[in-house]
Amino acid sequence: MRIVVAIPFSPWPVRKGTDRLIVNLLRGLSRSHEVTLVTMALGRGELSRLREIEGPSIRVEAMLAPHRRGGGRRIWYKARNLAYALFTGVPAQVSYAAPGAYLELVADTARSIGADIVLANYWHLYRLPEYIDPGKLALITHDLDYLVNPGRVGVTPSGIARAVAAVRARSLERIERIAYRRYGTILTVTGADAELLGRDPELRDKMIRPLPLALDLAEFDPAPYSRLRNNILFMGTFHSDFNIDAYAYLVDEVLPLVRGKHPDFRCDIVGEGVSGEMRSIAPPEVSFAGYAESIIPYLGRCSVMVLPMRFCGGVRIRMLEAAAMGTPVVSTPEGVAGMGLTAGEEYLEADSPQDFADAVTRLLGDEALSQRIGSNARRWAEGHLSIETYGDRLEEALRGLGG
Repeated sequence: MRIVVAIPFSPWPVRKGTDRLIVNLLRGLSRSHEVTLVTMALGRGELSRLREIEGPSIRVEAMLAPHRRGGGRRIWYKARNLAYALFTGVPAQVSYAAPGAYLELVADTARSIGADIVLANYWHLYRLPEYIDPGKLALITHDLDYLVNPGRVGVTPSGIARAVAAVRARSLERIERIAYRRYGTILTVTGADAELLGRDPELRDKMIRPLPLALDLAEFDPAPYSRLRNNILFMGTFHSDFNIDAYAYLVDEVLPLVRGKHPDFRCDIVGEGVSGEMRSIAPPEVSFAGYAESIIPYLGRCSVMVLPMRFCGGVRIRMLEAAAMGTPVVSTPEGVAGMGLTAGEEYLEADSPQDFADAVTRLLGDEALSQRIGSNARRWAEGHLSIETYGDRLEEALRGLGG
């Protein structure tokens, strides 16, 4: 089949977990199909680098995002999108992600190659069914944001800021639900999300399935690394509100309790987007590595990775990557929700600061427990994430799509 994968913003070079998911999806699909990625770049350098992922069965159609075509354009689009949000209720972030020029590029590409399926990433592409035969479309929803947004509102300071956040959440939910109604097929990144959508009376006539995931487990090889003592790792892209909140929870409420039992611990924060405010509240034990071309060495050397998420959705790719590296993890229930991992076997779960600190100190102090949790996680990854079986798993998920 000829398959178009449409994602508003370029997944290459890989900077976050969702990027890795998309790149692996392209490679998995290309084993049996002709695949075209249609995307937008935020800079000319990024636009040029997209050619790096082309291959015999993968091609790229890309454009520079309209609001990144010069300073005047940025100002005009900011004013336009804010005005559009005011008069129509469509949030500005949706307008940035799905400008008409990009939707036309997706539609033109699908027509020119005779696409059998168009996989539209994110519900921000809610207007794409106006451009393409809905029978060829499937929506990939990485998060059920309408379930996540109440958490965002809840951690917003009370007063005007929270009132604004609540209005914004309602606007986003309206567009998200329109997208689910307009697409005949919806692919989620967890089985739990598929079940939740399937119970929605408005979506009972939809084809709703989980999309399989994959990592190259040969790339995630823990053998070359030795684990440091008392080294805690937290990874994330800190433009995301749920990662910023998780960081604050970690340094304000969890690490002070860890210090009481392991005063010599170190905590590495890996990822781009760290703000001055985040640095200002960091205790002495915390260091910032910034953006990393590869997170594998950090996963291979740390004693434990933490997922102190208080709200989030979809799948945490960093949990998958930690499992692939056999890295022991402590997570809140929200950090691994819907992923099918077993608490106490493939990770340790904690839903309070004290429980979280206790679980971290257990892994720091008990090498046998740490090795058991890490080994179990690696076996789970081998059974659920293997790139070798990815093609067959994708074929099953896509069966019946595209007419």
